[in-house]
Amino acid sequence: MYVNHVGTVEQYRKERMEGNQRDPSALGKDQFLQLLITQLRHQDPINPVEDKEFIAQLAQFSSLEQMQNLNTNLSDMMFAQQKLTALGQATQMIGKEVELLTKEGESLFGKVSGVQFRDGWPSIIVDGKLYDFGEVVTIKEG
Repeated sequence: MYVNHVGTVEQYRKERMEGNQRDPSALGKDQFLQLLITQLRHQDPINPVEDKEFIAQLAQFSSLEQMQNLNTNLSDMMFAQQKLTALGQATQMIGKEVELLTKEGESLFGKVSGVQFRDGWPSIIVDGKLYDFGEVVTIKEG
């Protein structure tokens, strides 16, 4: 069974952009159905699969599908929670002095004047420009 790991927001963003990568050796619901159909096609007509076995396999398939749905829902909830947490942190920075180390390697100081969403994530506004949280080095009272 494939289990999602809990990682950083950046890792989750990357996985979502690339399409959720799955372990190729993991048995998914499509493979499970193919195995079940193959088993039914090639069963011995003199000694067919008993109803109990067939029902047990269908129950396993149903459980697998429910677990995958639950995993997807939990991942979506985790993603939404990370966005809310980021928004809360961003709004708490308004009015505070920050030190930034930009992606270009430049060190800047300025006061956070607001928050704006970029690509669905909050970014802080310092001196009229948008910066990601990863660029914040220090936060001081305003």
